[in-house]
Amino acid sequence: MKLENGLRLYSATDLVAFLGCEHATALDVDALLGRLAAPRAESDAYLEVLKGKGDEHEKHHLQTLKDEGRSVIEIDRAGSLEARTEATRRAMREGADVIYQGALVSAPDDAARWHGYSDFLYKVAEPSDVGAWSYEVADTKLARSAKPKHVVQLCVYSDLVALVQGRLPANAHLVLGDDSTFSVRVQDYIHYVRAAQERLLSFAGADTRETAAEPCPHCELCGWSDRCEAEWERTEHLSLVAALGRPQAKKLRAAGVTDMRALAELPDERTIPRLQTATLTRLRSQARLQMVKRTTGADKVELLAQEPGYGFARLPRPNEGDLFFDMEGDPVYSAQGGLEYLFGFHHVDDGGERFTPFWARSRGEEKQAFENALDFITARLVKYPDAFVYHYASYETAALKRLALQYGTQPKEQVDALKLLAQQYGTRENEVDDLLRNRKFVDLYKVVRESVRVSEPRYSLKNLETFFAPARTETITSGGDSIVAFERWLVTGEDELLEQIEEYNAFDCRSTRLCRDWLLSLRPKDTPWFDPASEIAAEDAEREKKRRQEDAIILAMRQGLLEKSPAPDDPAEQAWRELLGHLLEYHRREARNEWWDFFKRQRATVEQLVDDSECIGALTVDLGVQPRKDKRSTIWRLRFPDQEFKFTVGDEPVRQDTGDGAGTIVGLNEAEGWLDLRVGPSRPPFPAVVNLIPQGPRDDQVMRMAIARYAMEVIDQRDDEHTAITGLLRRDKPRLADHVILSAEGAKDLKSATVDAVRRMRDTHLVIQGPPGTGKTFTSAHAIVALLDEGKRVGVAAHTHKAINKLLTEVEKVAHERRVAFKGIKKNSEADQRLNGAVIEDTNDNDDIVGGTHQVIGGTAWLFARPDMAGKLDYLFVDEAGQMSLANVVAMSLSARNLVLVGDQMQLSQPTKGAHPGGSACSALEYLMEGRATVPGDRGIFLAKTWRMHPDVCRPVSEAFYESRLESAEPTKQQRLVLTEPHEECLAPTGIRFVPVRHADHRQRSTEEAQRVDR
Repeated sequence: MKLENGLRLYSATDLVAFLGCEHATALDVDALLGRLAAPRAESDAYLEVLKGKGDEHEKHHLQTLKDEGRSVIEIDRAGSLEARTEATRRAMREGADVIYQGALVSAPDDAARWHGYSDFLYKVAEPSDVGAWSYEVADTKLARSAKPKHVVQLCVYSDLVALVQGRLPANAHLVLGDDSTFSVRVQDYIHYVRAAQERLLSFAGADTRETAAEPCPHCELCGWSDRCEAEWERTEHLSLVAALGRPQAKKLRAAGVTDMRALAELPDERTIPRLQTATLTRLRSQARLQMVKRTTGADKVELLAQEPGYGFARLPRPNEGDLFFDMEGDPVYSAQGGLEYLFGFHHVDDGGERFTPFWARSRGEEKQAFENALDFITARLVKYPDAFVYHYASYETAALKRLALQYGTQPKEQVDALKLLAQQYGTRENEVDDLLRNRKFVDLYKVVRESVRVSEPRYSLKNLETFFAPARTETITSGGDSIVAFERWLVTGEDELLEQIEEYNAFDCRSTRLCRDWLLSLRPKDTPWFDPASEIAAEDAEREKKRRQEDAIILAMRQGLLEKSPAPDDPAEQAWRELLGHLLEYHRREARNEWWDFFKRQRATVEQLVDDSECIGALTVDLGVQPRKDKRSTIWRLRFPDQEFKFTVGDEPVRQDTGDGAGTIVGLNEAEGWLDLRVGPSRPPFPAVVNLIPQGPRDDQVMRMAIARYAMEVIDQRDDEHTAITGLLRRDKPRLADHVILSAEGAKDLKSATVDAVRRMRDTHLVIQGPPGTGKTFTSAHAIVALLDEGKRVGVAAHTHKAINKLLTEVEKVAHERRVAFKGIKKNSEADQRLNGAVIEDTNDNDDIVGGTHQVIGGTAWLFARPDMAGKLDYLFVDEAGQMSLANVVAMSLSARNLVLVGDQMQLSQPTKGAHPGGSACSALEYLMEGRATVPGDRGIFLAKTWRMHPDVCRPVSEAFYESRLESAEPTKQQRLVLTEPHEECLAPTGIRFVPVRHADHRQRSTEEAQRVDR
């Protein structure tokens, strides 16, 4: 924000700042008008590193464009804004392929203008006022994913480009830190951004602006942060209280508790509306301790009341083999991602302190350093079975999990499968699993937070060092400084920099040991030592043995898929076989994260569970409501304090104390704070405080085994009966009878053309794609009935029972109209999943299906992946295939000779919980579409016409939210962006979360999202 020739000149950065923090904008305006001194720019080494990396990324992309042979005009940055904008307009009229550092500015309007400097302008083949072409904006960002502020910037620039060329660009692009491109459709966001611009102009132009300084993520990049921090210190702001969040501060202020001193002086008997008593007690005590230090300078620590299994009880008995672990990582190392460049361990050998580092100075060394570190831990624990690995906070374990998924199994290594089986070989992925399952990692941060309260404003390791460690004298004193030093070493190669990093890491590791020793000195004598054997069930050992055997088999299969390829030199053949190898472990990777979360919640405190929206914490039995019988079960009423949660009626949560099912929620009143839980006769009595957590992952053995059966057929070259799956993984074109070449484009009767194509399928797959309202269910039902009329046996599957029931209901309707008789059955697990059809019967018994003669069978992937369903169907229709993982589709496709995938990959996809390599995370439709918006005419059928509403009714909304015409998109990856970052909450007008969704040709948002946005 600046003045130029008496006019206010606004930028996209000003708009992003306003959306992130109105107080920062108010200060900017005061500085602009001379009422306040502008903040002095101070050098920040880490921000300079980020800036340098950003410049490198930008220059790299510029060179890539040049190497592609595109003509590039570079705008001189040295000129004035007017000179640069004129040069940009001239370049646009000349028709350069790419314009680098284009300057854009709006015409004066009420003493205000908008301007910006786009990294790139791409030429596209759409006529405009500048010629038979036009331009779209592209910016480079170091981020690995698009953020709302990036989209805001692109829209501001696109509007400025429109002023020059007379048309709004259809798309805008982000070249992300990993060199991938994220494209947005400007029409999806431009109306919101324009409204935000109007709000900024109104706010900045007002005579007065009432704002207050509040901590927010924008502080990290704000030039006013020092001023605000000084103000918070002076006013004893509530944000200075350790672990006091913004929602809690809001409740305190509403009750008249406006600063830390007021909180510290709050009477013990005082309560705060909607703030739990335990939380208030913690915050009040924390404020009192901090006020003591602020007034006297004395460091204070107090012990908390101990709960069994928490706090000091998390500490194992000290062992001479204990390791104290700390890692250093560089998040901006390269376009391929960050780098974990140092794994450090403090330990004691022969009575002397030792430090063992494992360095990774490049991407190629990271895997070796990771493996060396894991091998070091493993060897240490073999020598000292009762030892543990101590760390502070979750960075180390999170990084190891990520690296284990990234480097855990290497299918191209030469592996002797029989030797692996004999040795029960485990990959590094399994070693990390073993360490986690055997509770060998001890997070001292959890111990600290659950056992003591201190007078420090934060609970970082460096803050706690005031109680147990000498003052730091090393050159490097923070993680940010370590990253800066490493980045400098990458440029200069000075060994002294690595020595400084190693000294810093060694101090962190030693400080971790000193923290452990300090906690031991505070530990009450009667506290039991942590014993992982008491937490691990006896049957876990046998389960682990079986898992290791399965791992060895899977690793051997992955190797066999590549080694026994009929065309080992064909990259395409190797690619789909390697993908199949990744799919073998898809469900295990999905379950692993769910199990990690499950075990983490089992060891969480009540307060942590209350703050976890996946759980309900601190429930108590309502003694005023008499339990009532429901057959052999009993319905209990439980009350809970105010909290956010996702459980609803019909859910079956798990009791935290037992890890077993708690029963079924049959009644729920969030406003009054109670739920009714139906509990079976075998369940144990409730404890004084009940905590409900989500279930662990669903048993997926049938899915894993189905994929394994197919993989073995491929290895043994016995997959002739499943050419539909093989063709899908190869992305082959559909095979139709009579050598018909699929192309329904331009067909007068698209339904008949689709039915004809389905009837001609010969052991192949086919895509039927269409946005909502284009008749996918109608068309699929007609195709299914035509197949039934020919005596075919058809399966209907989907991600949800609701979708299955919808298609089956339409099949019954079409069959009745066409007088086609058939016998059908639908598999349900719960009563609320029943179809209740006129012809198709419901069952919850798989034997009814396997042993029956039904022509139509409905069910989820778990039904069709069963071995007794193999080869039972002529066709399998997968509805909502854009929401069905490729792994699930492969698993259930063993049941059919032909596979029809129905859906739209532009809608919401199936959420994944794990990190999956090699494209194995995508849905079946995403995999086949390869980033295209619509299916090509020779690979599937696209239903383009919507039948929901007349175009005259749709047009005003379409022009505002979507494109007003059908457009063939370039084959680039389409993505969905949800504006949900906490610091972007103010993006939403009237407090409604803004959820725009990427789509083409009138593509829909989900019904729930559409209603929310429309309201």
